[in-house]
Amino acid sequence: TCNQTSDTTFKCLCRPEWMGIHCEIKIDYCQNVTCLNNGVCKPLLGDYKCECLSKSYSGKYCGIVSQTLVVHQTVSTSFDILKYCFGIDPTKDQLKRIQRRRRGRMKKIKPPPQIRKFIYIN
Repeated sequence: TCNQTSDTTFKCLCRPEWMGIHCEIKIDYCQNVTCLNNGVCKPLLGDYKCECLSKSYSGKYCGIVSQTLVVHQTVSTSFDILKYCFGIDPTKDQLKRIQRRRRGRMKKIKPPPQIRKFIYIN
């Protein structure tokens, strides 16, 4: 709402989320906010919120890493160290089993028989 203060001047009291001489500028609360880990900033009434797209992150700026992700990263790093530094592949036997199973399934699946009609051409 704007009130006239004299014959040539006025003063406007802006509603929340608006500013400017005539309250014509909407305040963008996400303008200077950086959400981490692919989080998306969503403006709220007088505030903002970072929506974390992955369940692996949380917090005001999606900067808090979940315990599950920390464990996964630790195990993954440990397996890499065993494999590439010491030549030990803890998943080798499991991988071979999976490949054998797949090969066995492929042998069982046979194409359906085809009927062919031969035509004698003179």
